[in-house]
Amino acid sequence: MIHLIVSFLPLAVCAFWSVAITLNLWEQGKRAARRQLLWWAITATLLYTGHFVFFNRMTSEIPVSDTIYVVCNLLVYPLYLYYITMLTQGTVSSRQRWLTVLPPMIIGIIVAIVYAMMSDDESRQFVDTYLYKNSIVGLSGLAMVQAVVHQLAKCLFAIGLLVVLFVGIRRIRRYNSLIDSIYADNDDKRLYGITTILILMVLTGILSFAVNAVGRFVFLSSEIPFAVLACFFSGLLYLLCYRGFVQQFSFADIAQEECEETIVETPEEGYSQLLQKIDDERLYLQPGLTLAELAQQLGTSRLQSLSTASASPM
Repeated sequence: MIHLIVSFLPLAVCAFWSVAITLNLWEQGKRAARRQLLWWAITATLLYTGHFVFFNRMTSEIPVSDTIYVVCNLLVYPLYLYYITMLTQGTVSSRQRWLTVLPPMIIGIIVAIVYAMMSDDESRQFVDTYLYKNSIVGLSGLAMVQAVVHQLAKCLFAIGLLVVLFVGIRRIRRYNSLIDSIYADNDDKRLYGITTILILMVLTGILSFAVNAVGRFVFLSSEIPFAVLACFFSGLLYLLCYRGFVQQFSFADIAQEECEETIVETPEEGYSQLLQKIDDERLYLQPGLTLAELAQQLGTSRLQSLSTASASPM
């Protein structure tokens, strides 16, 4: 019973924040990249659903749950970088969108196809030998193919994790520097708890890499280490979601404030026309619209400096 509860904790935390962020979006709208944070929380919920199935030996569900787990494991950190990028830059490049979604989808499709083609014996062989013993001894045919695909997924996870940590930390720091250069009173505009966010990213990254490297099977017969790890991960996940939930200001709000100031300062351009364009059409949130283009339309040099900051190299 205790094992069941402990294995459910990370799933429960992620599910709780998925609901909380959804309600917040419903009440307050898309502030501070809430929608991107919600997608991350949902992905994390699916990921830990896979953990729950695995650690409770629901072997009949593993072909489906393991496929979802592989996809979400490769997706969860790039999605968090996606969230950080929206929070700190207001837009995400097409390249980042493809790099976020495409590798997990390709690997997931391969895993699903191999599972579908495997016989019952091959499926049992793969689950018992590779997933629960982390061994390839005795594997053959499609069971061996599946093991190779899973090993490839682990390598991609490690590469993606390093990229996300490096780029995410740089973007958070650059955003805070930008806020400091624009606002005198910036306590409610910086990425609140910057040190906390950086530490949590590093800790979850290290733990995730370690668990993927040694294999989840190690914790199957070790109740105390498993309980400690599950509780620690649950705490980290809660804090990550909480820090995102309380964040009220983002790069998009800078652009909005600049647009509102420009409307007041340039009445000759037509107050009602600009107000309709920015507020009704929510121009500053449209995908693909850069701050440089917005600055050109509204004619403000301060927005142009923001566009330079957001487009600076990683």
